[in-house]
Amino acid sequence: MKCLLLPLVTAFAIAPAGAASGHDEILKIANASGCMACHQVEKDPQGPPGLSPIAPAWRDIAARYKSVKGAQQQLTATVMTGSSPSSTGTSPYKNHWEGSVSGPYMPSHRSAITEPDAARLIAWILALDVSR
Repeated sequence: MKCLLLPLVTAFAIAPAGAASGHDEILKIANASGCMACHQVEKDPQGPPGLSPIAPAWRDIAARYKSVKGAQQQLTATVMTGSSPSSTGTSPYKNHWEGSVSGPYMPSHRSAITEPDAARLIAWILALDVSR
């Protein structure tokens, strides 16, 4: 239990006041939807024993996609459908986070979060301050 609470407590402590409004509510949605099981707001070099973090930190996602046209729609779709080879239809499958995370791809979260909530979460992530 302590392991699951630490990312949530950390996220509440460092959530930017200038990000999309309602950050407490967004983090509550993220926790209830299982996002915090793999993602964190800040990069943590430690994942499961001997591995990199399972998924990229949200600040890393924000930095990578902040200036990408259509990122809001692309990332919302990824949350809903996943990024696995079967969901993207790409062959051979290439994970652009390979080497920095231990998870091979993101599964679909359609059953865990509504699309409007996923879009709100992605907007919040893209609004994070990446200058830290």
